[in-house]
Amino acid sequence: MNNKKIFVLAAFTTLFASHATAQLTEKEISQLGTSLTPLGAIQAGNEAGTIPSWEGGACSPPANYQPIEGERGGSPYADLFPDEQPLFSITAENMAEHQDKLDVGTQDLFRRYPDSFRVDVYPTHRTACFPQWVYDNTIERVKNPRLVGDAPGLVDAHAQVPFPIPKDGFQAMWNSNVKFDQVRSQGTQAAYLVDSSGGMQLTSVQDIEDQNLYWDNSIDQVPANQPYWTLIANTIAPASVNGVKQMRWSFLNTHERDGMAWSYVPGQRRVRLAPEFKYDTVSTQSGGVLLFDEINGFDGKMDKYDFKLIGRKEMYMPYNSYKAWAAAPEELNTPKHHNPDLMRWELRRIWEVEGTLKDGERHVQKTKRFFLDEDSWMILSYHGIDHADQVHHVMYQPSVQRYEIPAYRNGQYLLYDMSKGIYSSSSMMGAPGMTGFARVDSYPPNHFTPSAMAGSGLR
Repeated sequence: MNNKKIFVLAAFTTLFASHATAQLTEKEISQLGTSLTPLGAIQAGNEAGTIPSWEGGACSPPANYQPIEGERGGSPYADLFPDEQPLFSITAENMAEHQDKLDVGTQDLFRRYPDSFRVDVYPTHRTACFPQWVYDNTIERVKNPRLVGDAPGLVDAHAQVPFPIPKDGFQAMWNSNVKFDQVRSQGTQAAYLVDSSGGMQLTSVQDIEDQNLYWDNSIDQVPANQPYWTLIANTIAPASVNGVKQMRWSFLNTHERDGMAWSYVPGQRRVRLAPEFKYDTVSTQSGGVLLFDEINGFDGKMDKYDFKLIGRKEMYMPYNSYKAWAAAPEELNTPKHHNPDLMRWELRRIWEVEGTLKDGERHVQKTKRFFLDEDSWMILSYHGIDHADQVHHVMYQPSVQRYEIPAYRNGQYLLYDMSKGIYSSSSMMGAPGMTGFARVDSYPPNHFTPSAMAGSGLR
């Protein structure tokens, strides 16, 4: 074999082994369901007693839960802790005392709005609960999942948290990417832009249909080379964008193919492939604030950044945010920043992951930091740092235990553009008049296809 062939073979081997990590030991695996929860969180509380032990979570609805969609579930959610009062409040004056438990983005909001921004810290409740089969699958299949390639792609994983004991940042981020969800759901949500003077503008009301085959426990795997997650967003307001549709496909094998996106505009009467719907392209539905790779905290291929697992920490994060989830837009979306009276913060154990832009790659943010809930793998908070080393974006994802499924889920988000002094309050699925995301039993086989999207868009 000549030197050229040896070099090519070595490069090929490196590509597909670049994310290979040591297999979990039997000792590590034995911790799942014992000292660790089935999803990898520390079962016990902390030494200070400020974080309790996990005792299974909130697995059934309270008596006063009355969803709009009836047995299909969804919003509005009854607050599990309606009468609790904050243990204490953090303000600009006492921020230094709590700085070690506040992320850089939150600290920046205190500095910018010292007279009004506030963090109310409530007792910590470990409400996250998922179906028993999710726990069983995660433990029984824990040796199967692998990451392949530079992207990297996820293989040999299905209907499980793939890496409950993560060894690197890529594994932790894939846990978040494939966070538990209903297989099929549908619901409405609203988005608003709040400018620097406090003016609130409706940017969209959308009807969302999605399908997540990764969590279909009735099949052995997502069909080969098919998207594991598909979504159609049909804009129904304001009138100027009524009828605009977007469809997205996300794949597990990102080492082999990119995600795909299409758009439909009624005036053009055609479906257009939209390859620009990724990375730091700005989503117009957010009023020009959200980057496509910030959807759900992070979205898309992991090829532009190196993701480092910083470790597990105790930090103040939005959690059990029923008041923010159910708030009317005019109540939550106050001038300068969200209404602090409606945001519940708790001391949480989180996994911190830092993404650093690779040499030669282009993106408006050179660093991304993510804070993942250890009990659910939801991204609770995120911030991006620009090339001038300034905080560019800060995102909070107020999340709740959706006890009728059961599942702990984020979805709604508050995204601050610190360079413009504006913020987007979006995916308000629990606001009055919105249905949240209720269960759908089935969609037609070709529902999430460009041809079906075109047919449904004609009017």
